[in-house]
Amino acid sequence: MNYRTVGILGAGYSVPPHVRTNDDPIFAQLKRTRNTQGIVEQDLFTGLKERRYLREDEHLETLMIEAAKQALAQAHVPASAIERLYGYATVSPYLTPNALYTVHKGLQLPQHALVVPINSEFSNFLLSVIQAWEAILAGHCTYALVVCGANWTQYMDYTQGHSISIGDGAGAVVLGPGHSFIPLDYATQTLSEQYGAMTMSVRSTMLNGRHYIPVDTHNLPVPTYEITQEEGIHSFMTAGMEGPPALVQRLLHKHGLTGQDIALISHQASRLMLDYWTQCIQPREYLETLEQFGNMTLATYPVNLAYYFQHVTAKYLVIVAVGVGFHQAALLFKR
Repeated sequence: MNYRTVGILGAGYSVPPHVRTNDDPIFAQLKRTRNTQGIVEQDLFTGLKERRYLREDEHLETLMIEAAKQALAQAHVPASAIERLYGYATVSPYLTPNALYTVHKGLQLPQHALVVPINSEFSNFLLSVIQAWEAILAGHCTYALVVCGANWTQYMDYTQGHSISIGDGAGAVVLGPGHSFIPLDYATQTLSEQYGAMTMSVRSTMLNGRHYIPVDTHNLPVPTYEITQEEGIHSFMTAGMEGPPALVQRLLHKHGLTGQDIALISHQASRLMLDYWTQCIQPREYLETLEQFGNMTLATYPVNLAYYFQHVTAKYLVIVAVGVGFHQAALLFKR
């Protein structure tokens, strides 16, 4: 059966109870190294007050399951009705399979529910919504659940400037036949020449003149995120700053809309970015939680949607994501 209208029926989010403020001792080791352009990486990440973090004995999947339960309850859709589970857990305990399968188990979703991990940091949520929307329109399922979670506070090099912005969290939405937050259109941009400027990988460190790979208590390599001092900061200052407003304006122009018609959710790494995007797009509402939750990477988008779900007044919503690779995506909804 094909449905003419698909919408987001419910949303939920969960963040850890532990709060890390700007004066936390973990940030005392931040380096103030300048790159060849004279930029100190830490200075790019402004406007932070608090961010939430998971402790070593706590699990990201717990947040994802709680967020999903909230979304299902708000949508009035039982877990037994979900036929597709999209999203991503990062960093998952294993390279593969992704911990999205643990979410399937924790929610007791039916065995016939297809699990589809989308590995596209940080646009995982947007691409998952697009996949779910198209699957429902095609008649392949009736209800889909999207869940994204990030625990990057455990995978940071706390000598690097970007680490000051990172927080943990998880968000979820249910899509199905309905008239709430209806996906209308999307736009994307891929700048693959910037591949490698921002990465998550296992990195060797010098010790006593030899390279070694840091390991955790289970003797497994520990991945860490890196923004390279030259290419990474250049990406931040150019494509990262200029790309999202250009993409949003392209999408709005196509549908005869302006910034005053929309509520906006975006990547929230820095007040520097948010202020610039506000100036360029001039949205009616900017739905952000930078001071409360920091940069939750891929979880930022569903968390903020759930946080403001009942309070959006603009007729349209745009969610715009930036991501490593380098790529950007924007998705337009009608409220």
